[in-house]
Amino acid sequence: MKPILIADIVKAVGGRLLWGDGSNMVDHVVIDSREAAPGALFVPIIGERVDAHRFIPDVLEKGAACTFTSDDSVKGEPGAGIYVEDTLRALQDLAAWYRAQFQIPVIGITGSVGKTTTKEMIAAVMETKFQTVKTLRNLNSQIGVALMMFCLEDDTEMAVYEMGISMPGEMDHLVDIARPETAVMTNIGVSHIGNLGSREKICSEKGKIITNFSNSGKLYICGNGDLRELSASCIPYGKCRGECETIYYGTEPGCLYYGDQIRATGDGQSFVFHYPGGETEVRLTVMGAHNINNAIVALALACQYQVPLEGAKKALLAYQPIAMRGVVKEIHGVHIIDDTYNASPDSINSNLHALFDYSLTGRKIAVLADVLELGDRSRELHEGIGRYILEEKRQGRELAFLVTVGEEARAIHEYVSAGSDIPAVHCKDNAEAAQAVRDRMAEGDWILVKGSRGMHMDEVVQQLIKE
Repeated sequence: MKPILIADIVKAVGGRLLWGDGSNMVDHVVIDSREAAPGALFVPIIGERVDAHRFIPDVLEKGAACTFTSDDSVKGEPGAGIYVEDTLRALQDLAAWYRAQFQIPVIGITGSVGKTTTKEMIAAVMETKFQTVKTLRNLNSQIGVALMMFCLEDDTEMAVYEMGISMPGEMDHLVDIARPETAVMTNIGVSHIGNLGSREKICSEKGKIITNFSNSGKLYICGNGDLRELSASCIPYGKCRGECETIYYGTEPGCLYYGDQIRATGDGQSFVFHYPGGETEVRLTVMGAHNINNAIVALALACQYQVPLEGAKKALLAYQPIAMRGVVKEIHGVHIIDDTYNASPDSINSNLHALFDYSLTGRKIAVLADVLELGDRSRELHEGIGRYILEEKRQGRELAFLVTVGEEARAIHEYVSAGSDIPAVHCKDNAEAAQAVRDRMAEGDWILVKGSRGMHMDEVVQQLIKE
């Protein structure tokens, strides 16, 4: 982060300096009091359980340069204090002001699933040419996107940001902060449908990512399935302040950038990437059709930003999944696919399909937990996962064992058990699920573990790999 004057912060957020010297500087922003250090601006967020205002004395004692506060009765502390009505909104306003100091291209990524992997692949490609900032950890929310702006430095040439939403109106704030000039929509599934109501409304809300586009704005949309028709009718193009060119990518006919001739290799998969004016073979060390799509859009953006394709292909070949997002862990000859960071019905189905592509040998086992925030469609959508398992079975891709955890995932178990002879058990908790797998697993097995973050399925992985 470039150091900024406290006086400039006051102006940027429309605040009021309660105490301290406006000519002092801030060189980083924190929301966690434990990260407070000299030069920090502390933003006390009022959460559901904790009001971080109570930590203000502690962070100033640690030497923090400044703090926001929505309590103007706090006075006389060390450092400086800025009164604002809403500390979260002030953080976002400051982030938007700071972002405006940089004239760089920003790529925003939205969608129901696949944002993180898509971001990682795009950033890997862009880093071969540009000094690139990318979203770290899970900083893709109303707070996270704001914090990511402060990673921009004088030498930054490109930024790639995830922009995740779960409620109506949230994308408006993220666009005001990040100001993307190019956007990617990975897909539209049913994640957060309990909050957003329908796929059409999800598409409309996520589609607001284009609203700050100038006349050179480009929106890349995965053209597989029904997303072309859905996006054409639901994305609010009329709210775009400029013009938006829509570009489709994927593995189905009619996409400007597309992949075909997909095949599994000894250490991953390969496909042929087609782009205006040419084609080239691409190799990946990660499995799954979803990763083909992610790589295709990364290469499409390489074309837009004139990144040499040979370097981009090498970056994609070197790509490895980050923690809890498809990482394969091996213990005593058993391969455990840790995809426990989060889940949706679509991502579970995609991971189940990929499970059979990892190896032509070895039994395939799935450990699946609840998908949360599906509202009154939860049972229907969990049954849909069971239906997909049976569809895979009819194509000769059969699970050797299915384990489910949680009240919502019970519907997967019931659907599969009623419609097939696939061995299946439903467990009351993660410990029981891990034990059920340990009792059955054998050398050569491939085990997928997946569920919503709130189900803590990483506990199952840790139990399975424990010596």
